[in-house]
Amino acid sequence: MKATQGTVFRRQEALITYLDRYDYGTVSELAARFRVSEVTIRRDLLFLEKKQLIERYYGGVKRIKKSEKMASKRFGTAAEFPWQRLLPALSPLLREKKLIFVGAGQWSRELIRALADFDLTIVTNDHSALIDPKAGRALVCLCGGEVESNSTALVGDIATLAFSKYTADLCLIEASGIDPHEITTATLSESFVYRRMFQHTKGEKIIYTEGENIGHARGFMIDRTFMANRLFSNRQLSAIETAQFSAQGLQFSLL
Repeated sequence: MKATQGTVFRRQEALITYLDRYDYGTVSELAARFRVSEVTIRRDLLFLEKKQLIERYYGGVKRIKKSEKMASKRFGTAAEFPWQRLLPALSPLLREKKLIFVGAGQWSRELIRALADFDLTIVTNDHSALIDPKAGRALVCLCGGEVESNSTALVGDIATLAFSKYTADLCLIEASGIDPHEITTATLSESFVYRRMFQHTKGEKIIYTEGENIGHARGFMIDRTFMANRLFSNRQLSAIETAQFSAQGLQFSLL
């Protein structure tokens, strides 16, 4: 019986989890562990290699750690993302009483704390975003769900269902990668949650990410690039990138 797309994605995510733990494995070992043919496991590995999550060698694969990916860049390690500059750019969109979605991420917690000064309802899956209710005017709501390993994200069926209960005026997601075709996040579980956020946002859908992530669709797809409205980053786009993203209806702003 042909595997469903969900089954394939879950196996690929389990492959990444396995390689995170053991660093490398052979094709035959992985095929046996996941109870599929070597042809199937090679197909999975090819997909993950294209996402720059693994590196294949003769007979096996190894996990590419984030530090290795960053070190391979000609311009070295990116500076800390200037999330503080994102707030002034968002201010025209933050009218009182709005409901907004904010995804989890390295800078999402600080962004949520800054947004707490506005009269908003913020629904997020970032469990590190808990703030003192007296610290601002915003109502911050956690979606609930399973704690994602090695991140601050709440994921799973409960988290996904929670975002189905709201309709947001604005959606803010910190992406792990974006190219002219797709927007991605680090894990399959997160991709399900963020796709639901997109589906239940009637207003603008905004992506922010480090400049080194532009042009690289690492990880699992949240949605097609043309579904987003704006991209914020700390790297200026090239003329070719500007034309490619503009063709998808995506407005870029440098932070």
